[in-house]
Amino acid sequence: MGETKQNGDAVDDIGILGVESINQDLFDRQKRLKGWDQEKIRASTVLIVGAGATGNELVKNLVLMGLGKIYLVDYDTVDRSNLNRCVFFKEADVEQKRLKAEIVARNAMEFGRTQIVPIVGKIEDVKEDVYKECDATASCLDNMEARLQLNSFSYYYDIPFVDSGIDGWFGSIFCVVPQVKDCPCIQCSMSSQDLDNMFKKFSCTGQEIAKEDGFTEMKMANIITTTSIIGALQAQQIVKILLGLDQYKKDGTWNENVGPPVYGKELRYDGTKNAFTFIEKTKNPSCWACNIKK
Repeated sequence: MGETKQNGDAVDDIGILGVESINQDLFDRQKRLKGWDQEKIRASTVLIVGAGATGNELVKNLVLMGLGKIYLVDYDTVDRSNLNRCVFFKEADVEQKRLKAEIVARNAMEFGRTQIVPIVGKIEDVKEDVYKECDATASCLDNMEARLQLNSFSYYYDIPFVDSGIDGWFGSIFCVVPQVKDCPCIQCSMSSQDLDNMFKKFSCTGQEIAKEDGFTEMKMANIITTTSIIGALQAQQIVKILLGLDQYKKDGTWNENVGPPVYGKELRYDGTKNAFTFIEKTKNPSCWACNIKK
């Protein structure tokens, strides 16, 4: 780049890139965002628990953005009722009773951008070494017990945690950032009803199942549009954390071009009213999960 004269003043030449060179950069468009750091995204690792509808969307989004590595936890097999909401599943997966985590990992890695390690098991099967490697965790789960477990493990290992919930036309996002003083966790706002339902699994697949104790296992309504919206919001919160946490830990401010994640409040989506609302949350000083002495 040299200098040219314009009205007698020296100005820098502007380097012109060809259309082909611009379009050959896989991440060109997102790298144009102010505050974006593609190398930071590439070097990051995220633990995702749940490989169902929202898990499919979240993995898809993070892979397309070029995340470096994902640990994907799920013990279940693909059900036919998953197929209208899960981009990585096919009929053959149902017929062969294939494992969700393995199928999502295999198909998502065909994009060649992200290493995905499937962990076929439950949240309690995740080893300490995995948590220590992760920069963020995310739940795409259908029961409160497992979400509380991931909340507790994430807080214990000082890992930001992004929770999501789906119920038909409705959805929610909630972030727990241990590095933020007085940031509430999921356990902080548990109601007595939540505790009553803790061990009851609310699934969005299959038929209602009559249990031996007389309790009927509920099947949650779901639709791909809600799943897509919540999966996108969840991925965006993770990216905000990855691109902003180092700065927050240094000087208490977030990357101004990316903005802070949603913490201290829950973001709720109502598809029937086309509305987003925030529900304020407060830290419970008696919470055993986020006040634990390490």
